[in-house]
Amino acid sequence: MTLEIVVDEIIDTAKEDALALKKEGKSEAVSILKKAKVDASLVEKNAVSEAEAVIEAMEKKEIASTKLRCKRIDLDAKKEVIEMVFEALKERVLEFDDKTKKKIYGKMIKKAMDDMADARCVYVNAKDRSLVKSIADGLEVKESGIAGGVIVENKEGNVRIDCTFDSVLEDVSDEYLKDVSKILFKNQ
Repeated sequence: MTLEIVVDEIIDTAKEDALALKKEGKSEAVSILKKAKVDASLVEKNAVSEAEAVIEAMEKKEIASTKLRCKRIDLDAKKEVIEMVFEALKERVLEFDDKTKKKIYGKMIKKAMDDMADARCVYVNAKDRSLVKSIADGLEVKESGIAGGVIVENKEGNVRIDCTFDSVLEDVSDEYLKDVSKILFKNQ
């Protein structure tokens, strides 16, 4: 064998080995590419799934926030209606005729005197002063800037029982707010 033949055999073997390596490399590259595509698909699916979960959580949060705002607006509107009802009631009370006022003031003064044995003075608005004088047995009657009702004071002037229409209506409002709300908003 000549050197040329040996060289040719070595070159042929090298070419065969190169072709085999090239085939093996292509096959491995195809396998790696397939695996990379599968991995990329999984990463994409996970990213889409995570994004959907985040979007769903954001939607739930926004819906809850919107429901809360709606509820707050509804409650504020109901509160405003109730305040309007009590304001209208106050206006009606202030428009009572003298006969009705005399009866109410008499009961207020009697109740205050039962609660305070040493009552000395009754405060009333200027408009109702003469009316209260006629029923305030033994009590000094003084004018005050109250809208209606009376304030009864003890001899020392340090204890007062507030029977003004404002305070009575506030007490009624506090006590019957739930009942008034049920009546006004029974269909809601």
